[in-house]
Amino acid sequence: MSEKKTVSVRDIESLLVCLPGIQKARVVVNDWGAIEEIHILTGLGRNPKQIVRDVQSALKAQWDITVDRRKVSVAQIQTSLPATPGRLRYVGLEVKTSGRTGKSEIVVTLDRAIENQSAVYIGKTVTHSSEVGTLLGVARATCMAVNLTLAPPNAFFVDDVATFTIGQKDAIAVMVDLLTPRGNQEQLVGCALVKRDIREACVRATLNAMNRRLEVLPHRGMSSSSTETAGGDAGGDKDKPVAAPSGERPGQMELPDLTPFDKAEDEEGQPGPLKPET
Repeated sequence: MSEKKTVSVRDIESLLVCLPGIQKARVVVNDWGAIEEIHILTGLGRNPKQIVRDVQSALKAQWDITVDRRKVSVAQIQTSLPATPGRLRYVGLEVKTSGRTGKSEIVVTLDRAIENQSAVYIGKTVTHSSEVGTLLGVARATCMAVNLTLAPPNAFFVDDVATFTIGQKDAIAVMVDLLTPRGNQEQLVGCALVKRDIREACVRATLNAMNRRLEVLPHRGMSSSSTETAGGDAGGDKDKPVAAPSGERPGQMELPDLTPFDKAEDEEGQPGPLKPET
């Protein structure tokens, strides 16, 4: 007597996903190994009735298995999803220091590809011109630019910045807080090696902390070839800064007493001298 070959659920599912239009297949059997349900996921290109007939024919031809059509369910989905925005890219960094006030204006520019075009996002902040203050300001300006791409109240805030040495290389780490609509705070850390400029490395470390979460966060509506700005001279509801999470630490928000140096005036009403930082 010939021995009948045992067919596994995996064998059946592997056969079904080879049929035209079928993306996924799941087979449910009872305790005796008989097929109870077959669930098929397909695109919109073929008629569901034809898919069911293909499933019945394939099982009959391959293993002489007869399946009632009522046990086969077909779900169809849109396979061509709308184009998603590309990853945010670092474009440029500008730091200007006022010789009169000793404060620095920091501008970080990012862009993103949208349907073969690009949108530009600019974050601005003003901070003390010390090394630590400048790095915190760079990280804050980067977060401000990124927040322009998010659907409120999702927002990133700077927690801390630290420099360190690893493998005889200088590096920088940035910790940011993500605030979500539920009020949850998630702490994220990003790092970057210092190659030419520690301030540029700070931008890249800040983006490194946020990039993975940016892929799953909801984005606000964007128009291609647009430029949006967040910072001290931003106007309108669109650019209104998001409230910081409770218990904020130094570096999370722009300091309230800092005025952009190019708006400051000396005692005679003239703009203070500017000292570009090299």
